[in-house]
Amino acid sequence: MRSRRYLYDLVMILAGAITIGFDQWSKAAIRQRFPCDGTGYTPLFGQYFGLTCDYNTGAAFSIFNQGNKALLFLFIGLALAVVIWLYIRFASQPSLLLKISFGMILGGAAGNLIDRFRLGYVTDFLLFTVKSFVWPVFNLADSAICIGIFLLMLYLWRRPGQAKRSSVTGATNSPTTKEKPAEHTSTQ
Repeated sequence: MRSRRYLYDLVMILAGAITIGFDQWSKAAIRQRFPCDGTGYTPLFGQYFGLTCDYNTGAAFSIFNQGNKALLFLFIGLALAVVIWLYIRFASQPSLLLKISFGMILGGAAGNLIDRFRLGYVTDFLLFTVKSFVWPVFNLADSAICIGIFLLMLYLWRRPGQAKRSSVTGATNSPTTKEKPAEHTSTQ
């Protein structure tokens, strides 16, 4: 079981590294091919989805883009503190879903922080439009964070159900408590 936990930790690191790599590569490619003032647009799926380039000095989905920098860093610090607390709380859980979710969340956060510290802004380039509603421009790091949070919520949602089922069937959560029937009866 211990080797599985380490393998899952390696998968988490790999998920984070892949997220950072694709994020940084995609942002560099967009900056080379588009004017990054929000005016260039290339539709990919009709009027619903396309590519543009915009510099975001705020948080995810342009939150605090025109606002106070202290509030922005407070928001980012609070979000990172919550993720770190969750990781510490569930680090010993041998769940591949949990480790992939943390890898995506931390990789996405790192990808955006790399931009913020290196360039002073984050490059956003994915744009969805539905009828007259235009979703705020975002990037692969934002997407990875959202998918990672969804996977984390899925893990947390499924986890109590697993504990309920194991208590109903009389199973225990610890793999070290397996006993042979003869040993069990001899201790009673």
